Amino acid sequence: MTVFYRKYRPQKFSELIGQDHIVETLLNQLESGKISHGYLFSGPKGTGKTSCARILAKAVNCQKVHSSQFTVHSKTKSVNREPKTKNLTFGEPCNKCTSCLAITDGSHLDLIEIDAASNRNIDDVRDLREKIKLSPVQGKFKVYIVDEVHMLTKEAFNALLKTLEEPPPHAIFILCTTEIAKLPQTIISRVQRFNFSRATDDQLSHAIGKIAVNEGIKLEPEATRAIIKASDGSFRDAISLLDQLSASKKIIRASDVDNLALSANWNLLFGFINNLGDNNLKQAVDTIEEIWKEGADVSIFTKEAILFLEKILFIKIGLDNKTWEPDHDQFEKIKSLEQKFSFGQIQDIIRLLLIAESETKLYPLPHISVILAVCKFCLPKNQEVENENLILKSGADSPEVRDQEVKKSKKGQKSLAGIQKNWNKFLDKVRPVNTNVMAILRATRPMEFDGANLTLEVFYRFHKEKMEEPKILTMLEKILEETMGMSLRLKFVLSKRQTLPPKVIRASDVVDTQEEDLERAAAEIFSK
Repeated sequence: MTVFYRKYRPQKFSELIGQDHIVETLLNQLESGKISHGYLFSGPKGTGKTSCARILAKAVNCQKVHSSQFTVHSKTKSVNREPKTKNLTFGEPCNKCTSCLAITDGSHLDLIEIDAASNRNIDDVRDLREKIKLSPVQGKFKVYIVDEVHMLTKEAFNALLKTLEEPPPHAIFILCTTEIAKLPQTIISRVQRFNFSRATDDQLSHAIGKIAVNEGIKLEPEATRAIIKASDGSFRDAISLLDQLSASKKIIRASDVDNLALSANWNLLFGFINNLGDNNLKQAVDTIEEIWKEGADVSIFTKEAILFLEKILFIKIGLDNKTWEPDHDQFEKIKSLEQKFSFGQIQDIIRLLLIAESETKLYPLPHISVILAVCKFCLPKNQEVENENLILKSGADSPEVRDQEVKKSKKGQKSLAGIQKNWNKFLDKVRPVNTNVMAILRATRPMEFDGANLTLEVFYRFHKEKMEEPKILTMLEKILEETMGMSLRLKFVLSKRQTLPPKVIRASDVVDTQEEDLERAAAEIFSK
């Protein structure tokens, strides 16, 4: 059974709701026969960026119009083609020819959709650059839709830039992103940019109302308003909520929506982050407990909380609302929280929630890991008050005694020598979590420590890139804190030395060797 979002996905420009300015411009280009070699669709999630990209791919390859009519314009060159048939009307795809039908069902060989989150490295873009030289198989144009393009690495962006500067005449790129600020200006300047806007309440009401009628679903007015509120201007979220609710009910009420959408409720997120800022442990934990009891997705809520905190961090940095597109009321509310967190606190809670979210998938009670993260963030402040009370009760209320307490607390700080001394203990704790990472770590060297940041010297670039992956880095810093007794941030620098590091892999690194297996393990190593 096809989900609603795919079943009711727009198949023509006229079916795109709320993006009239974009539709008009693209139709004018298609009717004039002059299209760009590169487009950038930016805007919030679920506003139609990928749908519009697929419709554009249909239009340029639609067999009702001879596609050689088009002229592809580039910053560096243009390819002019004379029309074989004059006075043709260009624009909407017919959705009936073999090309349109193939794009609709996902079988068109000249439409290549790439998820930049999974194909983000330079090798992936190099592979694309090689294949793009080949002529189209089914249509007149090869259309590349790159979703979440902001996830590409710096090296991948540089490789993509070369292709955008000198694209083959048969290629069209459509880049989609929810975070335009993360794209290099060199990329933005070489494509036509279109900004997609959030759906209005009326537009969302019309969209889900039409689907409800077609599917025989009865939506109470309050339920419609609840879906609109929970979807936060996203067509995809609104339609997905309706789809989930209709699976078990033909009459949908507001209470049904509230229970399902709890994890995506903006006001609930705001209250949760506000409680963290106020160090209100009880209310913050109650929120997580409520989400779990209502059957909402704790993982989704945690991810949304991380993105919410990222916005606060951006405001503190001074980026304001340049990196996302909130409405005025939301922006002012988010800004009001900025003073409740220091830079360090925001970084701490984001790291804790990142770890907690990854652990929700490992346990039968997923909310527990998030509750523990919240406790760890809030309790240190409470603990400071308790320590202060203990000092006062013991008569240690003079400045001299308090100074002694401060000095004692500083004894927990480690020197580089102390870290090196405990390095093997750290490796032993990494090993059961990730053996391959532990083996790589044996080829690194702690080289600098400033009290908060530990710099490791790495001998191979691919080792450095592996260690800097967010999940790996978060895991290592967590284990490092457990081993060293203090929170440390890891940094990796590529060695400039010409000498090779000591041998990395040992049999004991990758297998549990018993005494009788040592001879065999040695033979395996030295025979290679």
